Amino acid sequence: MITTDFLSKNKNKLINAGIIVAAVFVSLYLYAMQSQQIITLEESKNQEVQKSEVIDSLNLAEKRIGVYKNTFTRKDLSLVIGDMTEIAKDTKVKVISVKPGIEQPYPDYIKSSFLIVVNVPDYHALGQFISKLENHKDMFFVEDVNISTFSDSREEGTSKSGLDINLKISSITCL
Repeated sequence: MITTDFLSKNKNKLINAGIIVAAVFVSLYLYAMQSQQIITLEESKNQEVQKSEVIDSLNLAEKRIGVYKNTFTRKDLSLVIGDMTEIAKDTKVKVISVKPGIEQPYPDYIKSSFLIVVNVPDYHALGQFISKLENHKDMFFVEDVNISTFSDSREEGTSKSGLDINLKISSITCL
């Protein structure tokens, strides 16, 4: 009896408590679902950020490749010989002959060679010439050097001596 009296007196309170308990369970369930969705969205966001970083690094690499392609563009033979002649004048080197060598095609580039004969007064001038060639913007590579000495005593009492140098110089051109 006491329980039925208690229930009849507190019927509204019990219904309200039941509704509150049900609301708490529903809100906890919704909170758990929303938390899971937020975690999923954060993981998706992190993946997209990583993809964006990869795309940015690819764009940067593509720009670098473009710069290198511009550096290694195909040059006119007369311009290449003119550049070598200018470098020779700057370093007191006398160009005796320039002979184009064989072009060697590779999958991504072409390697052009030049056989050049120069006359230098000393090893210092040779070093300067090779250094300026290899540091030139057109990127020359000295692959082979043959050195021999010469002595010219045509005039009486004077003699000139120096070095005759045979060089194999290569240039790279991207396709």
